[in-house]
Amino acid sequence: MNKIHLIYLLLLIQISEGILRYCQEAVNSAESVSSCPTSNKEWENAARKKNCSKIASQQNCSTVEKFQYHCVINGYRNETLEVCAPSRMIFGHCVEFNRLGGVIQDQYSSPCNDTFPKCDKYYSSSNAYKYPDCYQLVSLSGIIYSTTTMKYNKTSTTDELHST
Repeated sequence: MNKIHLIYLLLLIQISEGILRYCQEAVNSAESVSSCPTSNKEWENAARKKNCSKIASQQNCSTVEKFQYHCVINGYRNETLEVCAPSRMIFGHCVEFNRLGGVIQDQYSSPCNDTFPKCDKYYSSSNAYKYPDCYQLVSLSGIIYSTTTMKYNKTSTTDELHST
């Protein structure tokens, strides 16, 4: 079985298990954070604090085991979110939480590559901490505007960062 068939099979399994459907409990648990963990130890500490197991048995989005802690970017790439949601396989992209769709999914505008952002061809969404380049997409999403003002034969330049 080649890789394309394997990826297709994994995607079909996720669809049949309902992993790609709206999950209200995930939306309710989503909180904006200033940064996400970038090591296994930090990830475990953050997961313990978020305590997803508390709501895992009360949700009907997935099995209890698949309902896990995530720290990912949002769909607009302008914030990082901690969220309890069903974990799923991500195929060649950074991972995002889509609030409107109520689902963890591939961030299709952020394909993985050898330079930036670096991430595996496929990985579990609950292992996002292994791919810190994806978190940097949030800090890189601002646009720098430069203005120059001439006054009395003097030049001053100001740079401003505006979030998009």
